[in-house]
Amino acid sequence: MVSNYLQTAKDNEAVFRSILRDLRDNRTVRPMGLFVPEDLDTEAELEKLFAKYSSGNRYGIFTITNFQVKEGFATIAFQDIAFLSGGGASLKYSVDGNDVQYLEPEFTMMS
Repeated sequence: MVSNYLQTAKDNEAVFRSILRDLRDNRTVRPMGLFVPEDLDTEAELEKLFAKYSSGNRYGIFTITNFQVKEGFATIAFQDIAFLSGGGASLKYSVDGNDVQYLEPEFTMMS
């Protein structure tokens, strides 16, 4: 289920984009990174990113399901779920101003 994280992304745009860049650039070493597209768009307008990665029928498609920032930490959750395949993760980052550093997975799943 996708939460409406768009306002949080707008309020923390630099952090959100930094996390997207980290997911794209480090997809081979992040939990469930194999589901992150190699060409993950990080620079489009936020509304377009939300539409591309979180709106409509998401069956079998990489989906950002949530983004939160709270007390010096940010989490991003994503999934790519299809019948008998797929998975996803919720990843935690430390936030210092607009700089982010990957910390750990909060949750990973395989279907």
